[in-house]
Amino acid sequence: MKKNDTIYALSTALGKSALAVIRISGPDALKKTKKISTNMPETPRIATLNKIKNTNKEIIDETLTTLFKGPNSYTGEDLVEISAHGGSAIIKKISEILNNEGARPALPGEFTRRAFENNKLDLTRVEAIADLVNAETEMQRKQAISNLSGFFFKKNRKIFSDLKKSMANIEAVIDFSDEDLPSLLIKQTKEQTKNIITRIEELIINSSSGISIKDGFLVSVVGGPNTGKSSFVNYLSDKDVAIVTNIPGTTRDTIETFLDIGGYPVKLVDTAGIRKSNDVVEKIGIEKAIEISKESDVNIIFIDKKKDIKKFINKDIDNFCVVSKQDLTLKKFEDDGFFNISSLTGFGINKILIMIQKVIENKAPKEKSFISRERHIICLTKTIFHLKKSQKPKNIDLFAEDLRLATKEMSKLYGGIDIEEILDIVFSDFCIGK
Repeated sequence: MKKNDTIYALSTALGKSALAVIRISGPDALKKTKKISTNMPETPRIATLNKIKNTNKEIIDETLTTLFKGPNSYTGEDLVEISAHGGSAIIKKISEILNNEGARPALPGEFTRRAFENNKLDLTRVEAIADLVNAETEMQRKQAISNLSGFFFKKNRKIFSDLKKSMANIEAVIDFSDEDLPSLLIKQTKEQTKNIITRIEELIINSSSGISIKDGFLVSVVGGPNTGKSSFVNYLSDKDVAIVTNIPGTTRDTIETFLDIGGYPVKLVDTAGIRKSNDVVEKIGIEKAIEISKESDVNIIFIDKKKDIKKFINKDIDNFCVVSKQDLTLKKFEDDGFFNISSLTGFGINKILIMIQKVIENKAPKEKSFISRERHIICLTKTIFHLKKSQKPKNIDLFAEDLRLATKEMSKLYGGIDIEEILDIVFSDFCIGK
């Protein structure tokens, strides 16, 4: 991958459509586009009616072409967007012409990677763009746009700035030991470092809820065999994702489906019926069911009788106990701590969903700035590790080294130091043309 290449990509979805947007970026983006145009725009950011032609001057399509001059473009380079008609033959032909002119197809995320490398975006905003593209629920969209707008960046950047200031103070003491520096500078720096530790720990406290919004809150369907778990999952999924029979032990592994509950992403997991079994495969499934129920945000517990409730309750998790097949018993919805539902008629299920939503809302972050990726937690946790080491009795050189290591770890949030090893991971999640 050469950074001085001129690249192009289809930035809209592949397939027949009204429009298809082709992006071209790089040092020769304007030159190459002009060679295949009848009316190349001269003024940036103004869409111009322009016909695209091949080397024989044959017209391929009538387009709207827009010029973005670097550094005032998405990538920070000269960039052109061609809005063509969305026929596959047109897209294929324009791509062929650009290839012939020496441009090459962009790699996944290469446009955004160039924006990062040209200081148009920091790494947290790069990740927010990926999250925004992949958002499937309203809360995922809100979280991504919040991080793209820089709330997370600004809050962390202030802490990072204070950390660098503390490091600079200690470096000054080391480098200018003969100068008249404040005698309390080391003590003050240690106090500042303690304050930074507290502020970072406050950021991490609510991190699990931010990650849950990105990846989905975990709701497990657990209980005994043949209690209606799989029918319930199929009803909510609106398709047969789980096998339903009257034979105990049909579900032997976890089955996951995605739901949007009130704008919140939910991973609904069907699990094996919990019972005593001599079947090796079923026993593994039962163990997985028990383990996943301990990690859940909410457990929906299916029981046959009220006395079964105690067998499945996990006091550290929000639990809702249900008895299915209400269409057969015709009992009232709520009865002595559990709820009657029917996965055949849908009776009572909406009430359960409302209750799940309330639990999730209470778990969701209450502020605009929050952590949404495991990578962020790792960077901040390692930063705290070095800062806490710096608080132990030691000479000034070792203290300074701890602060340097903490600064290095925190800088990885933004892409400042030793970032090359994680860039490929970040950008590999992008679609072509972004």
